[in-house]
Amino acid sequence: MFDSLFGTGKLEKMIIVAFQPVQNAGDTPVLSNADEDKYSVQVNPDNYTINYQVNYDHSPAPGDAGSEAKYVSTSPPALEFTFLFDGTGVIPPPAGPLDNVPIAGAVAGLFSGDEPYDVSKELYKFAHVVYTYDGTGHSPRRVQLTWGKLVFEGVLSSLSLNYKLFGPDGSPLRVEARVTFDGSIADRLRELEQNNSSPDLTHVRKVVAGDNILLMSHGIYGTPNYYIEVAKVNKLYNFRQLREGREIFFPPAKKTKT
Repeated sequence: MFDSLFGTGKLEKMIIVAFQPVQNAGDTPVLSNADEDKYSVQVNPDNYTINYQVNYDHSPAPGDAGSEAKYVSTSPPALEFTFLFDGTGVIPPPAGPLDNVPIAGAVAGLFSGDEPYDVSKELYKFAHVVYTYDGTGHSPRRVQLTWGKLVFEGVLSSLSLNYKLFGPDGSPLRVEARVTFDGSIADRLRELEQNNSSPDLTHVRKVVAGDNILLMSHGIYGTPNYYIEVAKVNKLYNFRQLREGREIFFPPAKKTKT
């Protein structure tokens, strides 16, 4: 509102928000709205790198000198960047909506009561969002990073903290953080994006309300004719009543033929 009134721009900071713990398999992840699950960096990184990797099997047959590269999988993209935690005081506090209004800004500054930037506390807040083990999901939580046009969902895979400056009591005043996030997407969303319907691949599907073996088999193989073999593979004695959330394996079609 104040931006539109006074025509001032506001520096966008990279924001990292954790997803809420998923209670049930197949649930769509939702971003948390709790303040402690959101972190805004003090200083934006000056660059970031996104790495993409395609994996191939290069194993030659016995006696062969080489082999054709056989596609195995595509790894999720990885996001890498470095940013600072700085408590030396050389970095001004975040600008407020009244900072560019001289009188109002001065009055607001008298009553702001902002505490000095504490590097140790900020590190704890950051670690809570991206690193701390979550007992519900049995792992650190997936997060969403947004900065300008960058929107990246993933999990922390690497965190390196370089402590560079210290106060007289040994407390850290400046820390350089190098982080890597591996892309992560919910299984059901990934399957919808990939739309893997090739009958030559082994598929795993989680049962959702309304699913039945005939329809699921038709979606995988293009025909419901293999539903009996699928039931045998999964040891389904009453395949007309599927338990929601159960994983069903669909082997390659050539292995299900009688």
